Amino acid sequence: MQCARALHVEPRNVLIRVHGLYSRQGAILAGDIQSTCDSIRTEVSLESDEPPEKVAQLLKLAEASCFTIAALRNPTPVELEVTLNGESLALDS
Repeated sequence: MQCARALHVEPRNVLIRVHGLYSRQGAILAGDIQSTCDSIRTEVSLESDEPPEKVAQLLKLAEASCFTIAALRNPTPVELEVTLNGESLALDS
């Protein structure tokens, strides 16, 4: 909505669907479980009185300003910090 307001575009009947394709290998009890995200597809459906070029600009800017998409597309450091009974718990790598 922030991009729509900035561009003075008022989309109607916006429907966004996000589809993720995931896979998992290994086993929990064997300690070798590995999950992967194979792909993510976003489908956007909307109505607008604006020219298609302006709606395309809106969607490009909205995607470019999305923190989640940025984290998925660019290498992002991920950390896990665990506290057990008030004490730091080191996990084996």
